[in-house]
Amino acid sequence: MNKVHSRDNVRHALSAPASAPRPKHPQHDQVCPADALIEEFGEENANWLQEEYGRPLTVAEFRLEQCIRKDEFVMDDPFKGPRTVPAEVVSKVIELTATLVYAMAEQQGVLTDEQARELAEIRAMDPLDHAAEGFDVVRSAFEDGSLILNDRGMWAFPDDEA
Repeated sequence: MNKVHSRDNVRHALSAPASAPRPKHPQHDQVCPADALIEEFGEENANWLQEEYGRPLTVAEFRLEQCIRKDEFVMDDPFKGPRTVPAEVVSKVIELTATLVYAMAEQQGVLTDEQARELAEIRAMDPLDHAAEGFDVVRSAFEDGSLILNDRGMWAFPDDEA
């Protein structure tokens, strides 16, 4: 039976970690205070976000949604230091990295049959529109654990907000 990939499956394939899940920060599941969520996004949008997630957001998810709302992500450039980029750029980096990893694995002959089929299907699809779909790629990569936000204050709220 031939499995057809949707855009969501392709985004997942492009962002799925190649190995075992990375260890998470000890406070990765710390719940974001409702007041901070409402202050940042407004009551209507805070409610919408919680409905979309199906539960209260964690601090990490709050930071992700904050970056998405501002369309500002910090990327560490090993030659120039940190810089702020939009989701479109992050999405392109994720796709290019996945493409490179798949190509190297293919060249070395270590792709499983399923991975090879998936790669062929991805290559046959129209290119991703990173401007339109970048946020979805970033969210998928974050959910899969293959994207870690570069936010030095990621895990802490001021004492009066906790």
